[in-house]
Amino acid sequence: MSRTVRQIVRFIKRARNRFSSYYNLLRLKMYGVECGRHCVVHGKLYVHLFPSAKVKIGDNLYFSSGWGINVLCANKRGMIYATHDACISIGDNVGMSSTVLWSHKKITIGNHVKIGGNCILIDTDAHNMDFLLRRSPSTDWGVSAPVTIEDDVFIGMNCVILKGVTIGARSIIAAGSVVTKSIPADCVAGGNPAKVIKRLSK
Repeated sequence: MSRTVRQIVRFIKRARNRFSSYYNLLRLKMYGVECGRHCVVHGKLYVHLFPSAKVKIGDNLYFSSGWGINVLCANKRGMIYATHDACISIGDNVGMSSTVLWSHKKITIGNHVKIGGNCILIDTDAHNMDFLLRRSPSTDWGVSAPVTIEDDVFIGMNCVILKGVTIGARSIIAAGSVVTKSIPADCVAGGNPAKVIKRLSK
């Protein structure tokens, strides 16, 4: 591929990403989402918010979604999904790639948080543990409990953060972990289920 062709391709990609960010921010505002300054949302973001749901985003969000923008995510779309009366709060200077935020109650993400590619944060079992209730033709919501990610947390790619979990400030979650219980501040945790591997010096 010649240099000129490469330059044209790069220009088209940059223009596409810029347009997609404007489009995504417009869609979020149409859903009533409070967006801070300098928020960038590249790619094909899936958004589904019930009318009574509330989503608030701080300053300097970077959210990439699909289009191979992050090579770890290929073409997977990120998603913001909040049901009746659910609340999603994202702090300042947060970065994430193809992340799924599914809230039935409350998800809180602090400041300076980095969330690796393809992570899922979900505050509900989604389906009931009682098999008889799962037979119901209507949605059989399971147990829900808030998820809290405190400041300066780093979550590696392909992690799942389940209901009722708090990850303490400055902690690191290893790639591929399934976090079923709260993790204290200033530590490295990993595994399925995730457990503390070592402590970090402040």
